[in-house]
Amino acid sequence: MNKIQRITLGLALLATITCGGASASAKEGNKQRAMSGIVQSVDLRARTVSVRDQETGRIVTVRVPEGSALQTSSGTQRNVQIERLLPGMSLRDIIVQ
Repeated sequence: MNKIQRITLGLALLATITCGGASASAKEGNKQRAMSGIVQSVDLRARTVSVRDQETGRIVTVRVPEGSALQTSSGTQRNVQIERLLPGMSLRDIIVQ
């Protein structure tokens, strides 16, 4: 009887830890972070920019709201509209989710 209680308690504890870890990892994905990278492509109709992240190398698609400007690392054009972006330009401090 005592052995069955220990096994049941152990399984309950394992299930609690597993469910807690899964919910914690799901919440991490919703955080916003700033990234920097190189523009791969620009879609003006959908107002999206595909950017290769400098840290991870992943390509991330960023939706750009109407009227907002993106920061570049160019010395002559610091803040540019999506219509002025070209593939190969370096962007910094893009907020992604």
